[in-house]
Amino acid sequence: MKNNIITALDIGSSFVRAIIAKEVGGGRLEIMGIGETTSEGIERGIVKDIQALSVTVAKALNDAEKAANTTAQNIHTNITGEHIKTHIGDGRISIPTETPNEPGEITLDHVEQVINDAKNSVKIQKGFERYRILHGIPHNFVIDNQDDIHNPINMSGFHLIAKVYAILSELTPLRNLSKCIELAGYSIEPENFILNHIAVSEAVLNEDERRLGAIVLDIGGGTCDLAIYSRGSLEKTVVIPMAGKNITEDLAIGLKTTIDNAEYIKLEYGNALSSSVDQSLEIDVEGISGRAGSRKTQFLVSNVIQHRVQEMLSTCYSKAKDFYTPELVTAGIVLCGGTANLNNIGAILSEAFNLHVKIATPDLSRLNGMISRLEDPAYATAIGILYHAAGQDTEPSGKSFNLSNLKTSKIADMFKKILKDFT
Repeated sequence: MKNNIITALDIGSSFVRAIIAKEVGGGRLEIMGIGETTSEGIERGIVKDIQALSVTVAKALNDAEKAANTTAQNIHTNITGEHIKTHIGDGRISIPTETPNEPGEITLDHVEQVINDAKNSVKIQKGFERYRILHGIPHNFVIDNQDDIHNPINMSGFHLIAKVYAILSELTPLRNLSKCIELAGYSIEPENFILNHIAVSEAVLNEDERRLGAIVLDIGGGTCDLAIYSRGSLEKTVVIPMAGKNITEDLAIGLKTTIDNAEYIKLEYGNALSSSVDQSLEIDVEGISGRAGSRKTQFLVSNVIQHRVQEMLSTCYSKAKDFYTPELVTAGIVLCGGTANLNNIGAILSEAFNLHVKIATPDLSRLNGMISRLEDPAYATAIGILYHAAGQDTEPSGKSFNLSNLKTSKIADMFKKILKDFT
């Protein structure tokens, strides 16, 4: 029996967020409970202190359970980091026929087979021995000599070829995240890890943006996750190992204050565009370990923030510019993540990429229940995890993550859902 409870667990460098939801039919979800706590023990997508992180994961899940009055089941979580790799794979199969020299009809099984063949062609590449494929996204199909086929199901042909964008994760980060969840008293299935880029896009991109082309930029605490969409398909993913925590650390150093006070100042007074602030306004700054405090201008604070934001976004542009042209990203940039709440960051981002910027809150149109709290760019990942999980035929999770099971992942991740982007 299908389990109608989904738990989305967003493990970030700044916060761990958990949402327990119930599928209520018609593609809708009812939010039952939400938990959020400050993150510890993970930086830039990599577990640094598994004990500390497991405590924060347990707290977020426990808080969500109390609000929902039910246990966290069917856990899905995000993963990101510089260890994520991508590769284009080619798959090819012959279509069986009942009559000699007559083409056969292509079914969903055939499409799954050709995608699986493409994924296998990636897996055997040298250097990927210690990686697992998280997602296999078809870019296009070829039937005999007819190329650029979007949806081959029910079409006829002798041979089917697929070009598949494979997204891989190193096994060690997967295992450490899984072990962290186990130490918190829960379990996760190996196929329930979702690339952060894909989760975010599920929550903030609409059909027009996918088709016309868009760049999704999720600026969290530890990484900037950038995804490029064109013609309805995910074309490229990039991970930049700097984000909101770097801004906070710069403020702590520049103002000679604690990390906590620097974070408070960033949230309350931060502005990415120093020319827009009142240069005479002063802010009380706490000293470190009982040292005397001081007063600094908001202009100084904004200068520190603007310098780091410009460096960060310039790096994003440098990493992404070779993979898109402005004509293919008509919808511009969709910005989300906790750092998207920083005043005037959209103006700096627009200048860096010379593209229109939309600061996006997650689409809540499929949700019922306690949703007002979720109208925040910071919740895009958690909502996207819910939507992604709801698009799969998911059975109740087992008791543990077995490393040997990594070899038996599902043939085609969400293939029916992926095909909707081509039709």
